[in-house]
Amino acid sequence: MTVSDRKEREKEMRRKDIIDTAEKLFFEKGYENITMADIAKGTELARSTLYLYFKNKKEIYLVISIRATEILNNMFEEYYLKGQTGIEKVKMLMTAFYKFYKEYPDYYDVNWSSYKILIDHNLPKMKEVKKIRMKSFSLFGRALQEGMKDKSIRSDIDPVKANLVLASSMQNVFNLPPTIKLHMENNNLTHEELIYYTLDMMIHSLK
Repeated sequence: MTVSDRKEREKEMRRKDIIDTAEKLFFEKGYENITMADIAKGTELARSTLYLYFKNKKEIYLVISIRATEILNNMFEEYYLKGQTGIEKVKMLMTAFYKFYKEYPDYYDVNWSSYKILIDHNLPKMKEVKKIRMKSFSLFGRALQEGMKDKSIRSDIDPVKANLVLASSMQNVFNLPPTIKLHMENNNLTHEELIYYTLDMMIHSLK
């Protein structure tokens, strides 16, 4: 290994350490409560060194957002293959989203719950973020198109609108407001029961 290669490797390891430390701090204390000084302290780096890698905590947050989306996309691709018909593929994709929500709650919160960062098109990583998010969106669209073709999904739906309705409906049932939670308690209904009932209703609405 050359000196140049070693330095590049050390630089990459340090960058990963910064991201890992920031991720842990964001998850434990909340994005709003963490500063670049906190991240520098956690990595045992001088703030000036930290700024050589990231201009601000938004840039670090976006890298964590990419991590989260890549995990979800991998789950989508795995579950997509489990469906035989278009409607089955849609159901499998929604199941994958729920599994991600349950198994990676902190990563879910990064992208789909708190929306801590408004879309800033000038941030270097924003183009990559939008690209990988569109990947999962297009997978749902493909499943809907397949379903319309194999007649497991009704032919009068608009794939784009249906895609948006599915995505927003799932996020809404994951992120319940206090009033809905109160009604659930009064009716002895668990969150999981409501989620599965919602998924079932959405699937039936496509048939």
